[in-house]
Amino acid sequence: MRKVFFTGTHRVRPPEETDAAIAPLLADYGITRLADVTGLDVIGIPVVMSVRPLAATLSVSQGKGAGPVLARVSAAMEAIELWHAENAVPAPTLRAVPAADLDPPYDVTELEWPEGHLVTPHTRLDWIEATALPDGTPVPVPRAAVDLGPAPDAWDVPGLTTSSNGLASGNTVAEATVHALYEVIERDAVAGAPPERRRRVDPLSVDDPHCADLIGRILAAGCRLEIEDVPNRSGVPCAAVRVWHEDLASTVVHGQGAHGDPAIALSRALTEAAQSRLTQIVGSRDDIGAAAYLTGDFPRPAPSGGGTVDWAEVRPPRTLPPADTDTAEADRLARLVRDLTGAAPMRVVLADRAEFAVVKTVCPGMRHTHDRNAARPAAGGPAA
Repeated sequence: MRKVFFTGTHRVRPPEETDAAIAPLLADYGITRLADVTGLDVIGIPVVMSVRPLAATLSVSQGKGAGPVLARVSAAMEAIELWHAENAVPAPTLRAVPAADLDPPYDVTELEWPEGHLVTPHTRLDWIEATALPDGTPVPVPRAAVDLGPAPDAWDVPGLTTSSNGLASGNTVAEATVHALYEVIERDAVAGAPPERRRRVDPLSVDDPHCADLIGRILAAGCRLEIEDVPNRSGVPCAAVRVWHEDLASTVVHGQGAHGDPAIALSRALTEAAQSRLTQIVGSRDDIGAAAYLTGDFPRPAPSGGGTVDWAEVRPPRTLPPADTDTAEADRLARLVRDLTGAAPMRVVLADRAEFAVVKTVCPGMRHTHDRNAARPAAGGPAA
């Protein structure tokens, strides 16, 4: 479908239409509340939290966006994505079969298993059918690489868990695929770019009107803001943001984003940082470390080493040609990932409705690391 919405993201349907379409369905996915928590922070970038009390994973999800409606849709769809990863993964087509017996067109050990995993080509796994992108060839994928829900009868090695990396939703299957692949590309970029290769960007040099507005809100609130251009092997523009404010002095919050349009990559990083602050302020997620709430004397962070460059220096050569439709962009990103890794990205469609779609992409060879918000040492004391 042709894209029609371009503020902070690309969508084939205005957010107001998506909001109206999914609102009657929230109870079907266990969502009991969408709460606008923007006013709990001094920044004012829209953030909404979605509450799903009976979740098998996180019971609270967050959403952010250029405006309140987009943040509301983002929060609802985050929760709907997780519900599908917990409850809508297809049953295994093959059970307790090692990859060596199937000879899939990729190395099973290059999937996103946890650190210290015990998976080998001879590990007995349950399998479901995925689609190789962009050509659509059926290919087997371990069910454990897709499923986030409890599966006590599955053939899983203890500790064989996956993450929500590459889990995404959209108005169509193609749009969901675009968002999933951008997330995978973003995390691969951040995992592969050490700090010394990044370039700090002068926030005041950013001339994109939407990003300049977000930056203005962050700076007006008295925050310290650092923006980095993240060079990476994909060539897709990727931005990383760090925000600190004295009211959460023990933590520097992070945000990251990748997109063919560098302004959208930066917008995603900025809004994610604002979302991270509000996640900590609200305190409703059980995966927030105790170090985030330490009290004591925490001085203003010192700037990262080196000077800054203007936004114009990182913007023009890093812009990919625009794609007018979600299908064209999904195909382009799939080819890019395939060319990077030598293995086609795989997609499992978890929902394909008139109102929305949910997919999980599995991309062998793409790197991933958790760039968590950084707890800081107190003045004169050890790091937390």
